[in-house]
Amino acid sequence: MNRQQFMKAMEIHLRPMDPFERAELLADYDQHFELGLREGRLEEEIARELGHPEEIAKEALGDRYDIHTPGSDAFYAPTYREMRSAKNSTRATRNFFTAIGLLFLNLILGIPLGLMMWSVWLVIASLSLLVLAPVAAVVDFLFLSQLDKAEIFVAIGAFGVGILFAIASKYVFRAFKIVTLQYIRWNKNTMKGDVSA
Repeated sequence: MNRQQFMKAMEIHLRPMDPFERAELLADYDQHFELGLREGRLEEEIARELGHPEEIAKEALGDRYDIHTPGSDAFYAPTYREMRSAKNSTRATRNFFTAIGLLFLNLILGIPLGLMMWSVWLVIASLSLLVLAPVAAVVDFLFLSQLDKAEIFVAIGAFGVGILFAIASKYVFRAFKIVTLQYIRWNKNTMKGDVSA
């Protein structure tokens, strides 16, 4: 336990004490840390020597502090461990509901929109196969020995359109990849709780 954790725990456990008296006692313990640090000792070492904040508070408060009977008339201050476990259970609950929310969001919107988006790219990429139209015209000429002028013009036109679709599919792929990766990153950050509103 470092200095900040120790002092915070002391403050919590000493809540039933008169504010002036509590401030005085906290100042004394803070002074211990100051002196120890000047001597080159570590905060954790000083905290260990001072003892556990809960025990110090019990001793300082005497009858005003009864940890085992929170429902009694005596003042009750939660322990440092109790506060930590409550915070962790709140975080676990939040993470659970966040995961459920993300699951439904992805099932209802994320996955269908992602599949639709990548289907559009697949159609554009498939249309880029029109660049093979001249090859089809050559094969038609070699095996069937017939080649019309219209077929040549259509093959050249289809080749040009295929090139345009190939270029478009390249840019669409890049854009959809960025959107997909950002959405995945957003899901991860949301689960960690790093998303700002």
